[in-house]
Amino acid sequence: MGVLDKFRRWVWRVEERSNELEYRALDTVHDVEDELDERTHGRFYDAVEKADEESEELLERLHLDDEDEADEGRPRGQTPGV
Repeated sequence: MGVLDKFRRWVWRVEERSNELEYRALDTVHDVEDELDERTHGRFYDAVEKADEESEELLERLHLDDEDEADEGRPRGQTPGV
């Protein structure tokens, strides 16, 4: 196994961990939303939903672009950064 293969596996593991953390963060946000909604009896439902939508938009922007858009200028089969 060459150095490049080790690096690719490392990148794959880092990406997988990042996805796990993102899903865990989203789950936590939704749990907090539910708890807040329950404790306030829905008084702040609209504000909480707006904050949730904005946080999802932020996560989408952090991905920079969809993978399809990022692949447009690259020859088929070539991975980013290689």
